[in-house]
Amino acid sequence: MEKRIITPEKRKEVGRLTTRVIIGITAVIVLYVAYALIAKNMNVMVFEFLLTVFVVAYAVLNDIVEPYRLGVFENMTVGQRSGLLKILALDVVGVGAVLYWIMGIGAEENTGGSILPLVIYIVTVQMKRKFRPEFEGTEIEEESK
Repeated sequence: MEKRIITPEKRKEVGRLTTRVIIGITAVIVLYVAYALIAKNMNVMVFEFLLTVFVVAYAVLNDIVEPYRLGVFENMTVGQRSGLLKILALDVVGVGAVLYWIMGIGAEENTGGSILPLVIYIVTVQMKRKFRPEFEGTEIEEESK
C-alpha cells in the first residue's frame, strides 16, 4: 500500500478542535481554583474530577478523534492496526498512571508525593510518538532497519 500523506495544513485544521476543547477544560479548572481560593473552600474530589476529565479528554481527542478526522481509520492495514493497538495500550498505561497520581492528591496517606506516575506518563507519551507514523500510515519504510 502506498504511503499516506497528511498535509501540515490538514493536521493543523484538525488539531484546532483538540486545542479548543483543552483550552475550555483548562479554563473551567482555572475558574474553579480561583473560586476555591476566593471562597477558601476547595473540594478536592471536584478538583480531581476536573483533572481526570482533562487527561481523558486529551487522550481521546489526540489518539482517536484527530486520527478519525484525518481519515486514518479508512482502509487501515494490519500494520496500522498494530500501531493503533500499541498507542491504545500506551494510553491505558500512561493515563492510568496519571489518574492514579491525581487520585492520590487528596489522600492523606500520600505524604511522599511520588512523581513516578508522571514519569511513567512521560515515557508512554514518548513511546506513542514512535508508533504514531506506523498508525497513521505515514512512516517511510527503511530497508536498513
